Amino acid sequence: MCKSPSKSCTSLTGALQVMETDSKEMKLNLGKGLHRTMYDQIDDIRMPSQDYTSTSSQGSHVKEKSRFNLLYKNLEKIEEIFFDEDLVTLEKDILMQLGKIGALQLFHVCLSRTLQTSITTNYSTQLTNNPREAEIDNQVGDVIVRSTKKEERKSRRERSLEKPGKTSAVMPSSKTISNYPRRATGSTVGNLSKSRIRRHNVARNEAEMSIRVKDVAELEKIRTKLEAESGQVASFRRWAEAAGIAEKVLQQRLHYGWFCRDRLLRSTHSLIVYLARNYRGLGISLEDLYQAGKVGVLQGAERFDHMRGYKFSTYVQYWIRKSMSSLVENHSRVIQIPVTLSRRINKIKKARRTLYNVHGRYPDEDEIARFCGLSLAKLRLANQCPSIVGSVDQRIGDNFSPKYMEFTPDTSIETPEEFILRQRMKKDLYELLQGLHSRESQVLVLRYGLWDGQCRSLQEIANIFKCTKEWIRKIEQSALTKLRDEDVNKGLSQYLNLQL
Repeated sequence: MCKSPSKSCTSLTGALQVMETDSKEMKLNLGKGLHRTMYDQIDDIRMPSQDYTSTSSQGSHVKEKSRFNLLYKNLEKIEEIFFDEDLVTLEKDILMQLGKIGALQLFHVCLSRTLQTSITTNYSTQLTNNPREAEIDNQVGDVIVRSTKKEERKSRRERSLEKPGKTSAVMPSSKTISNYPRRATGSTVGNLSKSRIRRHNVARNEAEMSIRVKDVAELEKIRTKLEAESGQVASFRRWAEAAGIAEKVLQQRLHYGWFCRDRLLRSTHSLIVYLARNYRGLGISLEDLYQAGKVGVLQGAERFDHMRGYKFSTYVQYWIRKSMSSLVENHSRVIQIPVTLSRRINKIKKARRTLYNVHGRYPDEDEIARFCGLSLAKLRLANQCPSIVGSVDQRIGDNFSPKYMEFTPDTSIETPEEFILRQRMKKDLYELLQGLHSRESQVLVLRYGLWDGQCRSLQEIANIFKCTKEWIRKIEQSALTKLRDEDVNKGLSQYLNLQL
């Protein structure tokens, strides 16, 4: 029985030591199967007697505060007792349910494997921190699984209380951490291997499909050649004979090639849609651009060589762009312009825009020619091409204004002056032909269409006169020689600019 304040403090310290020893004994008993209740453990704690209470009431308030501080410091021990008791109850329930379903033995096998790996990794750190606890854990390691969350929370609180300057001085920068080599985990390595295998399979399938597309293209060329030679549709039997294979084999190769071609077009549809966006607004609909892209895919598939190590999608982009560019250049204008000239016009437009953005003024022809590497003649020829096409039915102004067609002359109708000149020219020509031989005048009239406007060849004239073509040529040459005399044709120079 303690009767002095100094002895009461000693008894409190002893009680705390006994409580700590009892908590450790409880862990051992739980590992060995001796399950004691939480209330038995609390009863074993030596509490101070009534004399100590009466003596401590006469002490100062400072001593009572120190005792409460000691009790507060040991609250973690009490929390561990409650926590371990709940774990034991939960463990008993789990083992009972596993025994009912007959999976208790499998659970022990899996648990023993997990504990062996966890014990080997944490053995060195636990041994240096507390050798006694490490020895106890090795003895009951088959049942108790220690949790490190408490230590993690404690270390996290300690780090948060540290000063920011000290933390920044100790912790490395993010740039330094990013330079450290990262080890690939098992899942990462597995994903990389799977993606590599998937890419390899895709490349192999693309190579196989391009080979079959080439095969179908060669067979179709054979059929086209047969139809061009015979002038009729080639039968399936003749097609197989020309290819040097059996009809059944030809049918199988055609069906498989058509299947590969259809699958190749479906797989590259997204790529065609992506590239077609660059050609919008140039006068061609998106459906026509998609169709041109598919034609480019087939052209690229016929020329693709998988042995060079390139991806099919990378190679076929060139042919898709080429097909779409040709479609835009040939059909985007009402007045068709050659492809080379259209490319030159686009090049000049880009050069003019670039020079304007650089210098802040419109460049002259010499600057554009030097920038594009073209001569002035080619530059002026490209500038003469109409960039804007209008309609004759478009009105000149607003509301009730006249149309362009009302002010545009019709060149197909002859003017009265032209009609009179044409009549006088025919009269002078007939008078001139009267000075020639009748056979010579007939040959010239048929040869140049002076009667009905239809020119005939030497063979046609020879068939009319029932003679050879060479004889008609000689007659023509003699007649033209007579008409080339200056004294004879001096009055016909006024009709040189008149169209017949």
